[in-house]
Amino acid sequence: MACVKSARFAILFDGKSDGFIVPTSGLRQGCALSPYLFIMCMDVLTRMLMHDTHNGRLKGVRLSRNGPTLNTLLYADDLLIFGEASMEEVRHIVSVLDQFCVMSGQQIGHSKSKVWFSNSTPQTMKNYVLQALNATLANPSEVYLGSPAIARTPRHFQPLVNKIECKLQGWKATFLSQAGKITLIKSVIEPMLLHAMSTSSVPKETLARIQSKVTTFFWSSKEQRKMPMIAWRKITKPKMCGGLGLRDFHCLNKAFNLKCLWKLATNSSALWVQIAKAKYLRNESVWSSTRRSRCTTLWKALMDARQNIQQHIVWQLGDGTKCQAFGQPWHGLWHLTSPSSSRQNNLLVSDLVNPVGGWNNEKLIHEFGFATALYIVISAKPPQVQSSREDRIIFSYAKNGQFSLRKAYQLVAEVSTSPDLYPALLKAIWQTKGVLPRVRLFLWKTMHNSLPLGDVIGRRISNATRPCSLCGYHAETLPHALFKCPWARSLWLTSALGLRTDELNENVSSILMAIFGGVDENRARLVANHLWALWKLRCTEVFGGKKATPNHFLALANSYDRLEILAGLTSGWDGGTNIQQVQVDSITCVIDGSFCQPDKAGWAYLLSDESGSMLEYGMQAGPLFSPLHAEIKAMLLAANMVIKRGFQNCTFATDCANLNMVLNNTLQADQLDWRVYHDLLDVIYIFRINPGFTSMYVPREQIATVDRLAKFARVNSLNYEGYTYPIIHECNM
Repeated sequence: MACVKSARFAILFDGKSDGFIVPTSGLRQGCALSPYLFIMCMDVLTRMLMHDTHNGRLKGVRLSRNGPTLNTLLYADDLLIFGEASMEEVRHIVSVLDQFCVMSGQQIGHSKSKVWFSNSTPQTMKNYVLQALNATLANPSEVYLGSPAIARTPRHFQPLVNKIECKLQGWKATFLSQAGKITLIKSVIEPMLLHAMSTSSVPKETLARIQSKVTTFFWSSKEQRKMPMIAWRKITKPKMCGGLGLRDFHCLNKAFNLKCLWKLATNSSALWVQIAKAKYLRNESVWSSTRRSRCTTLWKALMDARQNIQQHIVWQLGDGTKCQAFGQPWHGLWHLTSPSSSRQNNLLVSDLVNPVGGWNNEKLIHEFGFATALYIVISAKPPQVQSSREDRIIFSYAKNGQFSLRKAYQLVAEVSTSPDLYPALLKAIWQTKGVLPRVRLFLWKTMHNSLPLGDVIGRRISNATRPCSLCGYHAETLPHALFKCPWARSLWLTSALGLRTDELNENVSSILMAIFGGVDENRARLVANHLWALWKLRCTEVFGGKKATPNHFLALANSYDRLEILAGLTSGWDGGTNIQQVQVDSITCVIDGSFCQPDKAGWAYLLSDESGSMLEYGMQAGPLFSPLHAEIKAMLLAANMVIKRGFQNCTFATDCANLNMVLNNTLQADQLDWRVYHDLLDVIYIFRINPGFTSMYVPREQIATVDRLAKFARVNSLNYEGYTYPIIHECNM
């Protein structure tokens, strides 16, 4: 209280103060100490309720026979109290609240207090509880912390739909351009859905309504509904795959369900995980559970989403003391085996290994049968019981093995990691500096042939093409309107670009590739601005009746270019930071790997002294997982050889930035490819026990010799080490 009572405030009037004001009525809103003091005070109330629950004065709520007891949930100043609908329970809750109010000086906001009842509560008891607590009855669609408190049917999510509809119908949103609408959807609508999906599974009907409203909002203009020109499934693709990068709401909802499954599988300490396991997973894992009757809608949604992630979950065995032998995906036939007794429920993989190492074949046959035991011995590597490595559950869809919402969304939405058929064109559209967002969106529509021209609209309405609005001779297709029409050809020819558009073909993407492909950034910006100016002038002449001349075209295109320059959009890149050349006074070892395909890889090292004289080299070849794995294998080979030769100080040079960051403690090992995790731990251990070992990054150009060694080893499947250098001369030839 000394911090509170010692606070003083002064008011300056004309630069002068008439003294200090000492507050005497406690804290006020905005005081920096308010949140901390409030949390400390509310912690007392929570402990009072928990103490009475442990002593039997309060019963709380238990959702399953062996589950944890719920008596209170607290978030900031929002408090949920759980209890039995009985007179004794209500009296004691009121007594605890009154006692806390006297101690803290706080008061209950009765006008904002609401009560939920179970369906089996008698009406007389409901009336008594409401009167005793001086609260009102909560309706089923009541919102708590921005999410429905009861989330079972679509009507419970109606407040969410109304809130999103209010955001979309605001007068500011009505006059937004489509580029602005994309920003609104990404920054406002999607976060609102993310908050709701993080606590419950939103019904499909609700998501369909929201997606329909968002689609209408995106394509409409000034409350005038227009025809959607591109399917929503194309819009929700990533930008480098031909879309706009918006999220598909159904897939996003499934991704959050997969996140809940991941927390259940990784034994999260969250309270809801403990409740779900006690209620639905008594003697089985989340992957082998078959319960679907008398379950919540969220649990049913989790079971439906399980098939999307199940084949991408695998246990990476360390010492085998965390992974259960049954019901867990640690071998290929795990889904065909189920525990038949409580002993098998508690059986660990480490129990199936001999003390000296290797599988215990007798135990495997006894527990799984001969066929499954044989498969495990052939396909699964036995855990190292004596090691300090822990078992890890791996999300194999992600390269680093760690689950993330982004990767889960890509899995559910089947987002391709490979670019579109025209990556250079997409790169020019989205990455050219100095292009306004509305121009980028126009180019994207042009690429998809979705501009509102007579050919597109006519085929959709009457299945017939319409003539060009300017020349009247040819069908109003996109290539004709923007490039082949005599009006457009004259503008392009007299422009600063001087294009002969009459020689272009009729394919839209090919035309854009022809004028965008292989040009520098400044020319790409000019082409984009000229296309946008041409479209604006065409719309002005068709709908406004104003004749456009080449001078108008040049002036409008140049005005867009000047606008972007003045806005600072064309500022160049500084080229990055220069790599500092590190001089070392010790043994230097250069390593490199060469990877072609999983069964074709090579790695090599080259050891030299302080003067740069070559001391030794070595190379190996074999099957690996990735280029990173080849670099790690090269580092392992080199480090072991340096230790074998008796050198205590050595600087290892590599062109693999990720490996260098791990060895310099700027990147965690579990953030890289999960398949190379154990080999990477071996490298880290060697550097830890040898303090004279250091790692540095060098550009690929400086390790050309060892790069050729690694490639030579890969091509010839060669394993060699020595002090003479005939192979080096052969590689240099």
